[in-house]
Amino acid sequence: MKIAKIAARAGIIAALYAGLTYAFSFSSFATWTVQFRISEVLTVLPLFWGEAVIGLWAGCLLGNLISAPLDIVFGSTATLIAALLTYIIGRLIKRGRLRVVLGAIPPVLVNALIVPLTFTVFAGASAAYPLQAVFVGAGQLAVLAVGGVPFGLGLTKYLARYRAKKSEKLVSEQSDGKAADGVKK
Repeated sequence: MKIAKIAARAGIIAALYAGLTYAFSFSSFATWTVQFRISEVLTVLPLFWGEAVIGLWAGCLLGNLISAPLDIVFGSTATLIAALLTYIIGRLIKRGRLRVVLGAIPPVLVNALIVPLTFTVFAGASAAYPLQAVFVGAGQLAVLAVGGVPFGLGLTKYLARYRAKKSEKLVSEQSDGKAADGVKK
């Protein structure tokens, strides 16, 4: 049951990421010099669930299928690295706003460093790399500051309330003479 739940969550995250990427791929948000990929809001999810790492990687891979082959490889790799770093931050810092803010940094930095390689260095325009890195980083920062961090903070509050209610229910059941598994003592 637990493996099915983990696999389902990873699949849902992958589908959401790819779906959002496709939904906004033909808009001006995704084609300007400073790109705003709305699906990047989801890159805070590894703070909460380890399976989000694979979900984001798979979603980015699927979302990049409409892109250049180099972007499929390097964009997906950047997302995987950033998701792993975000996951580590989520394990090291357990509570508070600091966790969400720090968790938003890897997607910004990793994408700013790796994604411009696909359309500068490998395209023979190495001189443009620093400027493109700033553009990619600015787009990532904007999406995560406006969408990702608020999403992460909201999810933190929601999960805290959910866990508190679940804990209350467990205590209530135990005080009624039932064990946590529903069997009478």
